[in-house]
Amino acid sequence: MKKQMIVAASMVALLLSAASPFTSMSTPVYAAKQANPGEEQMKKLANLDKKVVEAAQQALQKLAGSVKIELQEITGANNECWVISAKDHRGEVLVTKNEGKVVSVSVTFKPGEVPAQLLKTATSTLQSMDSKRAVAFDIVQRNSWEKENGWIFVGRDGKSVTIDAVTEKVKHAQLEYETKNVDPNAPEVDSKKADSAKKALKTLSNGSASELSSRATLYKSPEMHRDQVWGFMDKEANYRIEIGAKTGKVVSVSNTKEISGGNFVFAEDIPTVFAKPFYTKEKAIAAANPMLKKMFNLDLTGYTVTTKSNEYTFTKKGKPTVIALINKKGVFYDYTVAPETGLIN
Repeated sequence: MKKQMIVAASMVALLLSAASPFTSMSTPVYAAKQANPGEEQMKKLANLDKKVVEAAQQALQKLAGSVKIELQEITGANNECWVISAKDHRGEVLVTKNEGKVVSVSVTFKPGEVPAQLLKTATSTLQSMDSKRAVAFDIVQRNSWEKENGWIFVGRDGKSVTIDAVTEKVKHAQLEYETKNVDPNAPEVDSKKADSAKKALKTLSNGSASELSSRATLYKSPEMHRDQVWGFMDKEANYRIEIGAKTGKVVSVSNTKEISGGNFVFAEDIPTVFAKPFYTKEKAIAAANPMLKKMFNLDLTGYTVTTKSNEYTFTKKGKPTVIALINKKGVFYDYTVAPETGLIN
């Protein structure tokens, strides 16, 4: 799918985006609206090639398993694809207009309709993160597309768990908390961790931002090498701070203002834009060192550097590993400090 597509998010995508900016899961393109509605009249399902409709129906039912699901209408389109939705908001299929190729499939389940072991895994994962929080899921979505094949369990108040459909292992889990207007005798977020985030925010923003958002996220993401981490942002969502749940130390910071406007690069364009390394080893260390010293009290002298597109990885035996990202101008805007072995915590 090309970046010109205008995406209309599904129910779960909306829930997740409202829940937290700290998710690592990829959300597939479930629906696409026309960039220019006047260019083409939206077709009726009956007007599509029967083979295309049949392929879409089969793909949807395959993912739905024993749950009966039926296509109802075309609800979106762009220059390349149709979005066909199922009855009762049960799912969506994205198919190409010319070949009738199924690009992505999404099916929405009730929690009681999914395999019991998966529900148990999702529930126990959140309970292990916070035994005091009640765990209940409202919907479960099964997604299959080029970059995602999994289950997403979603509950109110920012609860979510993503499980790989093949390995049945947890890819990402999160819980949301209030940082303000809560009982001071029973705060939802450890005050020491919140204070560490405030201090880091002030340093990262050079004093321009000092107030945290009213929401914080506790999450784990093995794919992102996180065991358990607290995520904080400022009110304007320009800065992100991560604090290790066990260590209480700052483990990651990001200044998203550095990748806004003209510095923004679509994910699919990153390999091309950064095809040629921006920095030599020495210059990369010189550019990244000041912030690492200031935020993490870490010196990169003697580190080895490897590069992949806009990502620079700094390693040294016996020392923490640093993963840092640059924007188009070579400005490092995102830093993560991980233990030499094991997950961030």
